[in-house]
Amino acid sequence: MAFANNENLMELVGTTIFDHGVEDFTDELNRAESDVKRYIEVNWFKETYATKRKLVGSTVGSVFDATLLTETQWTHGTIYLAMYRYILPRLSPFRGEDSFSNQISFYKERYFEEIREEMAKGVEYDANDDGVVTEAETHTHRKDRVYR
Repeated sequence: MAFANNENLMELVGTTIFDHGVEDFTDELNRAESDVKRYIEVNWFKETYATKRKLVGSTVGSVFDATLLTETQWTHGTIYLAMYRYILPRLSPFRGEDSFSNQISFYKERYFEEIREEMAKGVEYDANDDGVVTEAETHTHRKDRVYR
């Protein structure tokens, strides 16, 4: 399973994304998925669980395992990141004010809005790997707390 595929891409941004001579964006979506996983690991797991702020391994384990994330939680973020970082730059001739260049900033903003909202809502992480994410396995990420 993947965070996002070509069908998800068409559903979110429309079928016209495939009107530019490219029939498959799987590679771009896979690279974006890797970037999203890295973001979650660095900005959620390592910042919250792999530091002295909380006991290492408390409720989530001592090593980040991206396969324990709920994939559908990150579909939109993965697509937005793929659009601004990989897909639109591939399609853009970067001459003057082409529409692809303008869309890059739009999707970049959407990505950061989406990732912030999902982190605030809570990272769904099936720590016991039983296939069910309970309320206790949904971990909110607070950036407003000062740790000493």
